[in-house]
Amino acid sequence: MTWAIQAKQYEQALINDLNQIIRIPSVLDVKTQTPQTPFGIDMIRALSQMEAFASRDGFKYSRVDNMVTWIEFGPQDAVETVGILTHIDVVPAGDGWLRPAFNPEILDGLYFGRGAADMKADLMSAYYAIKMLADQKRPLKRKIRLIIGTDEENGWRDIPRYIEQEGEPTLGFSPDGAFPVINGEKAFQTVQLRFPSSSNGIYILERFISGNRPNVVPGEAKARIMVPDGVDLVLDFDDFLQQHPFLNGNAKQTGQTLKLSLLGIQAHGAYPADGKNAGTYLAHFLSHYDFGGDARAFLDFVGFTIHQDVYAHGLGLAYQDAQMGDLTLNVGVMRYSNRGQGTILLNFRYPQGVNLQAIITQVQRHLNGLKAEVNQVQAGMPPHLVSVEDELVQVLSDVYAKQTGQYLPPRTSNGGSYARLLKRGVAFGGQFPDLKVTSHQANENIPVVNLTKTMAIFAESLWRLCQ
Repeated sequence: MTWAIQAKQYEQALINDLNQIIRIPSVLDVKTQTPQTPFGIDMIRALSQMEAFASRDGFKYSRVDNMVTWIEFGPQDAVETVGILTHIDVVPAGDGWLRPAFNPEILDGLYFGRGAADMKADLMSAYYAIKMLADQKRPLKRKIRLIIGTDEENGWRDIPRYIEQEGEPTLGFSPDGAFPVINGEKAFQTVQLRFPSSSNGIYILERFISGNRPNVVPGEAKARIMVPDGVDLVLDFDDFLQQHPFLNGNAKQTGQTLKLSLLGIQAHGAYPADGKNAGTYLAHFLSHYDFGGDARAFLDFVGFTIHQDVYAHGLGLAYQDAQMGDLTLNVGVMRYSNRGQGTILLNFRYPQGVNLQAIITQVQRHLNGLKAEVNQVQAGMPPHLVSVEDELVQVLSDVYAKQTGQYLPPRTSNGGSYARLLKRGVAFGGQFPDLKVTSHQANENIPVVNLTKTMAIFAESLWRLCQ
């Protein structure tokens, strides 16, 4: 019996457990953050649910500082460990859903829900891969640890804490990327621009809001503007929408107060070309009008210098490495409040050959009148590369080729997974080639058949790595 056939027998049980995890809105929640709930109460609920599964199925498990749960299978005296690095936190639902984001549904063979693609489904496929090995009582020479974090979508404060207390696995993979093996990951860094935001001129920008996370292409933007007496911009905005049919929005003007709302296409910030940035498009529309002061500089920078510029040509940062590819830019957060403080968060993904200081210097050189302080938000991550000759890369590549009938060479990714925290760590699964990426988007989904297809690949990979 093949691995795929064996895995298929677990499909309904896997879906039942996945449903329970998807229903928990495990988004960073500052309102319920305490020393006991470092990222919010729903993260604790999610970890507790995974521990309930582990208890039910007879696995050893424990928790690290209410940030990480680990679940273990294999010989207790094993010297070496294969780690599976995952996360159970998700980005906010955002707008544009055709069904409730945290109420999972299966429609036309697709499983819908926030976290379906990133990465609760792959977490459960990995869990069930371990369960299948345990049910079959397969002897292992290495231990397997499923390591579940809760801060991947924000500050990466979880897995480093785990490694500090529990040690680094001998080798491992993170199912938070794509198939085949991703043996290289670009560096990533978020840069913050903070600037005064006083508006003057014929038009006054009172407020501008777009984006919630630097690693998400904003799908919505809103603005409130004071227009000159007798001026009506509603028809202009309607014309703008007609010129850009991939956008939706509405305009409401009462007297001299105009409120604009624009919907673009939300996408993962690692691949900004997959989205349509609502914030930069709205700034582009407004930049054609006579705003003054800091509003003028803000709209010019966002609406022209970095608008539709995923390779950062406007910042003088366009760069390509032969092995790791292009530098990319996502404009993830834009805030402006008249007579207050403005903020822009720029998320860069870059290959070897680029450094953070060069990025900051180039941003400073291209502010074009925006009086901004430019700083890194937090420590980013350098480029990460594991040799194609490593046992880990060889085994995973071979299993993928064997089960799919197609060999695909290891590659580099724009995404950042927890695999880069291991000296011998790669991203592996669960996005299959030629499948539309829906991570961080409205109506996030995966094909149901991929749940056990992924599970089978993980199960054989773990078995091979533990021999």
